[in-house]
Amino acid sequence: MHTEDENLQHCRMLIEEKVNWGDSSQWQNQDFETLSERIFAETNVTLSVSTLKRIWGKVRYDSAPTATTLNTLAQFVGFENWREFRKKPDLVYQETLQPVPVPSAPTLVSHPMGLRWPWIMGALVLLGLIGIWAFQNRVNPLQYGDLTFTSRPVTQGLPNTVLFDYDATDSNADSVFIQQSWDPRRRYRVDKDEHQYAGIYFYPGYFRAKLVLNDSIVKEHDLYINTDGWLGTINRDSIPVYFPDKRLHRNGTIAITETDLTEQGVDFQKEVPSTSLHYVQPLGELPSTNFGFETELKSPFNRFNAVCQRTGIMLLCSRGMHLIQLSAKGCVSELNLSFAGQGVSGKTSDLSGFGVDFSNWVNVRCEVKDKHVKVFVNNKLAYEDHFQEDAGKIVGLRYYFQGPGVVKSARFYNGPNQTVLQ
Repeated sequence: MHTEDENLQHCRMLIEEKVNWGDSSQWQNQDFETLSERIFAETNVTLSVSTLKRIWGKVRYDSAPTATTLNTLAQFVGFENWREFRKKPDLVYQETLQPVPVPSAPTLVSHPMGLRWPWIMGALVLLGLIGIWAFQNRVNPLQYGDLTFTSRPVTQGLPNTVLFDYDATDSNADSVFIQQSWDPRRRYRVDKDEHQYAGIYFYPGYFRAKLVLNDSIVKEHDLYINTDGWLGTINRDSIPVYFPDKRLHRNGTIAITETDLTEQGVDFQKEVPSTSLHYVQPLGELPSTNFGFETELKSPFNRFNAVCQRTGIMLLCSRGMHLIQLSAKGCVSELNLSFAGQGVSGKTSDLSGFGVDFSNWVNVRCEVKDKHVKVFVNNKLAYEDHFQEDAGKIVGLRYYFQGPGVVKSARFYNGPNQTVLQ
């Protein structure tokens, strides 16, 4: 049985292995900002930089991490939630702890069969259990008849609860799960004899909901959590702060201002918050492998811990996303790009073209043809490559900023067809 501190220590170690950024004692503020963004991209939950610093012992904090924080960290390393992570600590320990040599004892050498006998019995028991499991699965394969699986948001806008209606009684499944998106870590066990499950969503997006019997996906459908026009958020560990569409329109732009943030109690000297502008509405059949996108934006705040003015543009897709990051020119080593899951790091690639002067409007244009991507920043080619996977159709757009952020224009196009968002 492992203590909660030991479980958290090994969860940190798994995260460090996943990101592969070297010794975490040398991580800087920018590393925790990038980690926060990666966790948000994979789990749709924001953990603030200060929270992550507390987890890694960079900031003193006497209280234990919240359940939301622990669940999100566990999901980021492949578990359904913190409870499931705690159930399997031995798997983590087996992979990470070094074997300790056991000194030989002369009295044992004279009884080789006595030494081997427990191992032989253990192996026989294990083989017997495997045989029983294989026999049961051979004689009881998954069978099912008429199944139902639908979902419906209970309201418009955010936050939003989605009611999932299901009927899996006409099956011999031992376990029934509802998976709320394409990510298998958002899979939740439900009662086979019940017919409804409710899940809450705090951020907009596209989700591919699935009904899972045992380990087989048997039904799935699209689920959109739309915005009513544009939506602004202050991204927090628990419930975000929302700015509705009508609050964001200012002088022909979409903006979250410094005044907006101070009115919500933000103290910039303590921490510059992560903010987002979201637009999730039907965009038609716009494939992630063939499209154009162009935008003009500013990240106007460059004080305190926002000197790098890190900014992200996420093109949300039905099976993933495309991500473009910008920053002040001196911070480009901390940038990342990702196209359909194919990542590029500023630590190992030249991303200097994504370093910009945010005192002027920055123009970003992304052109994709047959999975070949070109990104232009202020009309100069900053990146070109070919990606392998198909991320599905484009379903929305999300910007994120360090503090205030402004979008002057945004449009998608595909040949003569275009959708102008602002």
